Amino acid sequence: MRRLILPLLAGFFFLVFQTTFLSFLPIQRIRPDVLLIFTLYLAFLYSPIFGGILAFFLGYLMDLFSGNTLGLYTFSRPLVFFAAQLLRERFYLEGFAFQSLFAFLFSLSEGILISVLINALQPIPLGSFYPSFFTCLIPQAFFTGLVTPLLFFVFRKGSAFLSREPEQGIAERGYRP
Repeated sequence: MRRLILPLLAGFFFLVFQTTFLSFLPIQRIRPDVLLIFTLYLAFLYSPIFGGILAFFLGYLMDLFSGNTLGLYTFSRPLVFFAAQLLRERFYLEGFAFQSLFAFLFSLSEGILISVLINALQPIPLGSFYPSFFTCLIPQAFFTGLVTPLLFFVFRKGSAFLSREPEQGIAERGYRP
């Protein structure tokens, strides 16, 4: 139960952080997607079934808070999770450049998928897609990739902190005055 609730609470915290604190950035539409980075990190930690359920719930929470068409993130986040699980063995994800590239590609592909789904649900002229692709989608994917190594480090430290055993008392460690 602890393995389910802690990542879900962390995801909720990152969602609140993304929607409140990152909204103070001067450029409103271009901010890193912290929850996508967390979903990618979960792809390296959890099994496909358990992590897929977590990604589904995180996508559902994102749908609830985004105010967009309900179901887009619920569909795309598990898809991103499973794609990252398939590709995790093919990338060396300890390096700064590879982590950034990995997150950039997944952020860009998720943005394109969501744009295609929105266009399928509410058809708009394709000419309006190109300006938003170059002015919003690529910069947001770039900033998401840029922040990824720092957040992977924070997630790694946080998961190590949460998974460690309770500390022993002074007498149990062998300290004798």
